[in-house]
Amino acid sequence: MSNLKSNQDLYALDNYKPKPQKDWQLHWLDDQPMLFSKSNDSVHLLNPVAGFIWTCCDGKTDVKAIRKALQEVFVDSQDEVAKDLPDTLKLWQEQELIDFEQPLKKRQHHKLCIGMATYDDFDGVYFSVQAIQLYHPEVADEIGILVVDNNPYGAVAEELQKLENAIPNYYYVPYTETTSTAVRDVIFREADADYVLCIDCHVLIMPGAIRKLIDFLDANPDCHDLLQGPMLRDDMISISTHMNPEWKRGMYGTWGNDERGKDTDAEPFEIPLQGMGLFACRKEAWLGFNPRFRGFGGEEGYIHEKFRQRGNRTLCLPFLRWLHRFQRPLKVPYNIKWEDRIYNYLVGFDELNLDNTKELEQHFVEIIGEKPTQEIITQVQQELDNPFHYFDAIYCINLDFQTERWQAMQERFSRLQIEKRVRRFSAIETIENQHIGCALSHRQIVEKAKRQGLNHVLVLEDDALFLDDIVLHLQRSLKELKSQDWKVFYLGGTKWGQTYQKMSGCQYLEPKMLTSTHALAYHHSFFDEMLENIPHDIDSMKIWLQTHRAIDQWLAKSIQPQGGCFISSPVVASQPVILGQESPEHGDKFS
Repeated sequence: MSNLKSNQDLYALDNYKPKPQKDWQLHWLDDQPMLFSKSNDSVHLLNPVAGFIWTCCDGKTDVKAIRKALQEVFVDSQDEVAKDLPDTLKLWQEQELIDFEQPLKKRQHHKLCIGMATYDDFDGVYFSVQAIQLYHPEVADEIGILVVDNNPYGAVAEELQKLENAIPNYYYVPYTETTSTAVRDVIFREADADYVLCIDCHVLIMPGAIRKLIDFLDANPDCHDLLQGPMLRDDMISISTHMNPEWKRGMYGTWGNDERGKDTDAEPFEIPLQGMGLFACRKEAWLGFNPRFRGFGGEEGYIHEKFRQRGNRTLCLPFLRWLHRFQRPLKVPYNIKWEDRIYNYLVGFDELNLDNTKELEQHFVEIIGEKPTQEIITQVQQELDNPFHYFDAIYCINLDFQTERWQAMQERFSRLQIEKRVRRFSAIETIENQHIGCALSHRQIVEKAKRQGLNHVLVLEDDALFLDDIVLHLQRSLKELKSQDWKVFYLGGTKWGQTYQKMSGCQYLEPKMLTSTHALAYHHSFFDEMLENIPHDIDSMKIWLQTHRAIDQWLAKSIQPQGGCFISSPVVASQPVILGQESPEHGDKFS
């Protein structure tokens, strides 16, 4: 958020919530509050009022509530502390001690959500959104507009969010988990609507088409098909009703035209695939993009085949016409890589059990040459064969100042050939009790996984060590795990001298009672139970720990006895403090 210009500006933002920058920590020396920098030796001395204000800057308490709390504590100087509060917060923001969480706009339920994902394309979003308002007023009361910003720290992010203030049914969603055109999946996850229409953030829709789309879905309550329409060309006459399943210019799909699409009043008809600049379906019918997709490309053909394999169709609705801005004279603000596109295609083929690799290989040899194509395909195939590919997402928890640990983990990930899959999670630091930060970090990752609609998520801590031949053993364990109804899967843990028989019918899976959370996976069937039972804030967590001591203890005593918790056999991940408990056969083979 940009700097606040005056005290008056700040008073107008009573709903904003100041939060400390992670580099700064509050300490008390006798009765003197001080801010210490964790990255250098900087110190800020605070007076008692400022010390109290800082304790309220938690990212959850808004400025209005802080002002009220100040006046209740400093009764003899209520006017003075209220007046000084804006100056103090403004100064701290300028000194980069705090930032402000902007208030979330309350969502309303709409019949149709029109969503778009963007990456530094304010102009595209602006004109697409305003064209909806200008040319589709008849549906204004039935639609919500959702903008997913894939670069919320970019130059245009603030202006994108400000549109919320001007447009009643406009909602801004920052998203940084992955950078990809497949983040359009988030639109369906976030939409509070019966139907979802997803468009590129530089698409214009023919007047009347949105009204007809709503009416079509209302009239066909059993329709779970993917709905698309003809793309208009710049001459406003030529159209492309679909794509043909052919390779061209590094993309799967070549523009085609079916005569049945000429008349906007014609009946819908089935098509093989279409460009993904505009597509719609019931929210409940959406099947999702593969969460492993990255970068640009790979969705055309993939999502259409996914709907077909579920017994549904892709329909062309002749009235649903749209105009796409292809020209980008100033270039796109993100990198488009051939390796990302090939990776996405191959990941999609693998998910859908399609044998299209030879066709892809032949096409890309013509585009980028034989050697680069072979190198990329070989690398992707190794990743697909890697047992870690099983997990929808992989997170590693790491404190911001523990840069050496993160570097060491990156080297381990590189050896495992999963460095591109792992997402760093900035650990929640709680100096007074590390178990608070550990539990909150795990909880937040599971919350992210639920929001993304993941089936499972692997969580690693930054002191995890991996068995030298982990690939072989993990592959065997996962093969058996897939046939189990599981909640938590441990790659390692503290066994406390216990031994267990193998799971019935298994050779590489054991139902153990153990602790430690340095390497474990959570299944989506367990997400809600975990989020409901583990508190989300520090104060509540302190109380929770009085009963449960730590998240690994809670898992061991409250969850493991229910069943559904397994550990790989042999153990494939350890950590320095428990290496002594590992079997003699493997104890010196973790690195």
